[in-house]
Amino acid sequence: MKIRVLYVLLAAWGMMSCVSVQTIGFDQLCPAEVSLPEGVRSVAVVNNMPSIPEAKRGMATLGSLNGDGKQTAEALAGALADADYFSQVIICDSALNGKTASDDTEIRSLSKEEIGRLIQDLGVDMLFSLDRVFVQNVKKEIHYPGISEPWPVVLTQVTPVLSIYSPVRERPVRVVAPTDSLDWDLDRMPSDKFLLEQVAEFSAHLLARQLTPYWEHTDRVYYTGGCVEMRDAAVCIREGDWAGAKELWLSLFEHRKSDKVKARAALNLALASEMLGNLEEARKWLDEAQKRVEPNSDEEMIYKYYVLKLEERMKDFPHLQIQMRRFGNNLPE
Repeated sequence: MKIRVLYVLLAAWGMMSCVSVQTIGFDQLCPAEVSLPEGVRSVAVVNNMPSIPEAKRGMATLGSLNGDGKQTAEALAGALADADYFSQVIICDSALNGKTASDDTEIRSLSKEEIGRLIQDLGVDMLFSLDRVFVQNVKKEIHYPGISEPWPVVLTQVTPVLSIYSPVRERPVRVVAPTDSLDWDLDRMPSDKFLLEQVAEFSAHLLARQLTPYWEHTDRVYYTGGCVEMRDAAVCIREGDWAGAKELWLSLFEHRKSDKVKARAALNLALASEMLGNLEEARKWLDEAQKRVEPNSDEEMIYKYYVLKLEERMKDFPHLQIQMRRFGNNLPE
């Protein structure tokens, strides 16, 4: 999915020399993977990971490693506090797991007694138990276009495991284990000590996106030239006047006969509708554009890209609304 989006976007960028097209970037609020009850306002992060030996500065390990529980728990608590989603984020300084990490160490679940005691002592509504951070360093060769020789890198695959506990349940409400990776040039692979510091921050970033809505940068494409209305609308956008730009594009759509001009105006109107907070109207304008775009045309490439991005956002929007109810459902623009 991401590869396809990137391909279409690059195609759109590549044709800027042929037609008057601009890109606009903005930050978009995305829903968390997990929707927690609205009443969960105070949470605690507890370190339930086994202990590991102190990482060394002069050693870089290929293969399996275990993340540092203390570093990761602190980074996660900081990331959750920075998200400003919960009223209070508390970190439990005590390590709950007395075992030493090894390749065959199983994930330890908290007992009902532990859950009750921790929630009562910390005065929170829910516990986030950091159970493990699995790290795998693998040497790979990447083939880049235009470069004859493969590029050697080390791929660091990171999988943090976190259990969500409620005071009314004996078992975890949910266990999340997102996986993503970092990569390094082979000759610049960091030491284990520096690597685990980076893994802690990276794991916190991955887990925070599971638990709280987050901002993500995205791009759109719009037409700016070919007639006075398009150029004037581009000026409106530079001044932040999306209503003014929309009015100009609407006039263009209604009064021009050319299907190409109407298609471009409809694509721009979809963008204006989205920026003004009306996703359903944006979808309708994309339908109008679809009726008029020619196969294999520049307009069709932009249309396909925009449909993909808008469908992703519309699919996520109901979840985001549920998660933002605690703020009176006021979604930031």
